This record gives sequence, structure tokens and C-alpha cells, in this order.
Amino acid sequence: MLIFWTIVLFLLGAIVGSFLNVCIYRLPRDKAPWRPQRSYCPHCHELIAWYDNIPLVSWFLLGAQCRQCGSYISPRYILVEFLTAALFALSFWVLNGRDEALPVTAVYLALMSLLIAASFIDLELRIIPDSLTLGVAVLAPVVSVLVPWLHSNPPFGRAYVFFDDNVLGPLCASLVGMAVGALPVWLSGVLGKMLFKREAMGFGDVKFMAMIGGFLGWKLVLVTFFLAPFFGLIIGVIQLIRTKDHHIPYGPFLSMAAIIAMLWGDRIFIATGISRLF
Repeated sequence: MLIFWTIVLFLLGAIVGSFLNVCIYRLPRDKAPWRPQRSYCPHCHELIAWYDNIPLVSWFLLGAQCRQCGSYISPRYILVEFLTAALFALSFWVLNGRDEALPVTAVYLALMSLLIAASFIDLELRIIPDSLTLGVAVLAPVVSVLVPWLHSNPPFGRAYVFFDDNVLGPLCASLVGMAVGALPVWLSGVLGKMLFKREAMGFGDVKFMAMIGGFLGWKLVLVTFFLAPFFGLIIGVIQLIRTKDHHIPYGPFLSMAAIIAMLWGDRIFIATGISRLF
């Protein structure tokens, strides 16, 4: 049954990934993901038939070209679909293995989907839309109250801060997580600007981390903050060697770190000895 549900989650992730491609194109262009309801070619604006919009299949069948106008279809589409599908399957496998509550798994999968969309938008346009940061951040306290296991029973200890109450506890944990997520990134940007005399961290990243902290709580968002620079350093050095470009979007690295924190944050805490401090 575990293998069966892992396959189901893989297929579900592919479908979600197809919708994320719509969001990645439309959100930064101030277009609603649901209007028009059907996908269309960004070049000729012809609606795409359902048989040309099958996740993980149609891109190959069409030879990466629009059936109507022959325009090139970016491999980003198949990459987003496969990445989402693989993450859904992997997350289910890992979270089920540690007996995570089903509502927590659902929240994590939804958050991963948002992280994927934000990352690819940031890679393309160097922005993260407010609809994926502030718009989602306001939901974090509400979701935390409805799914208190996000903060009351994380794998390495509860993240409640001031209150033990079933409502105030997760609400406070979410708000503190938002603050802990945003503050270090903001300070890094301020210090970086002072030291290097140029913009070191965009305010979009600050809002992005606040959103992540609202769902993950202060412990996991700290793991995210300390992991992200390692990814940024590796990719940044490669890009500097290849293109001499010092400017790289930081959102994808925050997303990678947040996903790792969701799945293996407890092991990182134990392996590094940080767990003894909490």
C-alpha cells in the first residue's frame, strides 16, 4: 500500500505541477491562474487541447513545440511537473515513515508547491510576487490554529513559545516563526549593503522567509536560514565562473533549504548538536 500511495502522490504531483506552470507564467504578469480556465500558448494565444496538456507526456509527444504555431515550448514545463511529482512522492515516503499527521503532510505539500512556483518565477524574473509571500503569509496563523500539529509536535520538540493553549500556542508559534524567518534575512540585507555598497538581499526574500516561518515555526525556519547560503555559495561560484555574474536570485535556495528542513530538519538538529540548545 505504501508503494501504491507513493505512485498516487507522484501522479498527483505531476497534475499540481501542470497547474504551477500556469501560476509561474500568469502571476508575475498580473493574470489570474483561473482566467481563462484552460491553458493557452503564450505565443499564438490559442487554447491548448486537453490531449496536448497531459503532464509528463504532452511535452515529449509535441516535440517541445506548440501544435498551432510551432513555437518552442520551454523545458521548464516538464521540469516543474517532474520536480513537483518527485517531491510529492518523496515527501509522502519520508513523512509517512515518521508517522506525520495527514493534515501536516497536506500543508507541507501545499507549501512545497508554493516554493516551487516562487522559485521558478524568481529564476526567470528576479521577483517573488506578493501573492506568494504576503498573500500566503496571512493564512499561516489560521492554518496553524487549524493544524496545530505543525507546531505542537514537530519531530524535535514543540515550537510553542509563550502559550500552552490549543489556539494561542500554535497562533503564537506561527507569528514568532514569521518574525524569526524575516529578521535574519533583513539584517543580512542591511549588513550586506553596508559592507558591499550594493543591494545584497531583496525585500522579497524577507517576505518570503516570513511566509515560510509562519508555517514551519521558528526552529525549522532557522534550519532553512542556515542551510540556504550553502546552496547559494555552490551555485553562485559556478555562475561566477561561467558568466561572471554576481547577481543570483536567492529565492530558489531558500526554497531548497525549506524543503530539506521539512523533511530532515530533525536529523540536521541532531547531527549538528543544535538540538541540545532547545
